[in-house]
Amino acid sequence: MKKALTTIALVLILSTSVIAGTLAMYTTTIDNLAEGSVVAKEFVLVEGGTDTFEKNVKIAPAETVDWQFSVKNYDGAIISETAMDVNYTVDVVAEDGKSVIAPLEVSIKDADGQVVGGLTSNGKIEFSDEFDLDASGQEKVYTVSLNWPSNDNADKTYAGAGYGTAVKVSVTGTQK
Repeated sequence: MKKALTTIALVLILSTSVIAGTLAMYTTTIDNLAEGSVVAKEFVLVEGGTDTFEKNVKIAPAETVDWQFSVKNYDGAIISETAMDVNYTVDVVAEDGKSVIAPLEVSIKDADGQVVGGLTSNGKIEFSDEFDLDASGQEKVYTVSLNWPSNDNADKTYAGAGYGTAVKVSVTGTQK
């Protein structure tokens, strides 16, 4: 009987250890397996180094006034890290309290001298350009020409302090 009890005890011990090993749970932790972060790219569109616009410049028939402006996609060492589409709006309107100089012809030229827009009298000139992705930064220069063509007797109609035309430039940049 002793032998039977010892055998049963041994069988119970073996079966218990097999069941315990089979049902055992193992756990492993791996800290910081993968880690990352994102940082916003620079998006720079600022007034360039060229702005020759002036207020109250006098003009007469057969004269032309040229102004230049520029925009750039860098500010010091900070350069735009995205390409962008640039939309320009040039408002040609009556100066406050005055009427427009109706025969006035307004045109916009790019740095290559190509006309990108124009009108006679007043309204909006809208045109587009772009900044490609470039690690060194870029600047776009435009010339606004205001020409009052000579028209013999009709020119005297717009003479005097009651006539004046204002030109205002707005620019919007959008990431491509």
